[in-house]
Amino acid sequence: MNAKVSIKDIARELGLAASTVSRALNGVYGVHPATIGRVRAKALEMGYVPDLGAKQLVGKSSGLIGVFMPEFEAEATPEISEFFPPLQQALKRLGKDAILFSVPHGRYAPGQLSEWVRMRKLEGCVFLPAFWRSHPLIQDALELRVPSVNFGDAVGPACSAAASGDREGGRLAGRLLTSYGHRRIGYIDGPPQLPICRERYAGFVEALAEAGIAHAPELVRAGDFSGASGARAALELRGTNPGGLTAIACANDLMAMGAIMALAQTGAKVPEDVSVIGYDGAFFTAYTNPPLSTVRHISEQMGSLAAELLAEVLNGAPGRRVIVPPALVERASVAIASSVGG
Repeated sequence: MNAKVSIKDIARELGLAASTVSRALNGVYGVHPATIGRVRAKALEMGYVPDLGAKQLVGKSSGLIGVFMPEFEAEATPEISEFFPPLQQALKRLGKDAILFSVPHGRYAPGQLSEWVRMRKLEGCVFLPAFWRSHPLIQDALELRVPSVNFGDAVGPACSAAASGDREGGRLAGRLLTSYGHRRIGYIDGPPQLPICRERYAGFVEALAEAGIAHAPELVRAGDFSGASGARAALELRGTNPGGLTAIACANDLMAMGAIMALAQTGAKVPEDVSVIGYDGAFFTAYTNPPLSTVRHISEQMGSLAAELLAEVLNGAPGRRVIVPPALVERASVAIASSVGG
């Protein structure tokens, strides 16, 4: 009777490490598909029979989901952290625990995800904003086919997206301002390479077009989502449109807060002289002076949806993208244009 074939025997035949053979046989993420094919073919040829007891230990569910949060070198965008608590609660309802990874957004080393998944035995991953399809972290997730969910635009065989309706959010901001009679409106944009920025501005322009207003390019200033960039842009817009600018829409809340601060330092009052609206709906915007009108992501709904989508791909369902409409939060930073002093 032939001796039982072991993983070490297969590794010796193929010239591979025993750990690589074990990971290939167990379908662990990060092993190249061609290597998996070679290992499984050799195992079949040699009559390898897995030890079911050992296999259960190796394949035992960890219950761990990696949640990846971007780390920025400039001012952080604290509204990102609002996605985590409802997401964590939703994962707990699925019997999963979240482990948080803080990843430098501009300095991620391609291939790192494979190591994190393997070393932490992650069952799946959730990528918080602003990891988009073009980011190498998402590219790694798609290539590895690790069950995952992102809050952007990436969809693959094991990858779903829970997206906020940024274009509709831009429309909500634009419609609010035009409904109050504003016609010459400045716009402070975020990084132009981000899809959310393009979508938010496109929706804003569409809302103005509904009111018969063509938004002029000279009324747009680029920011980087920081409060400092919002302050600079607001002063530029105000300086190049003396007496004519009645409102400013911003692509996020931090820039809107920076704009209000800078305008106040010049003696301009919000909303009496200039109305300001932000985007994201961070909790602290209710406590600014004046309280900030904004477009809010429904973070509780987004977190529950992300967990639901993750459960689907963990169970073998194909990835899909679901868009959650944002909500307008109207506060005291927007006033009727006829009451604006200009």
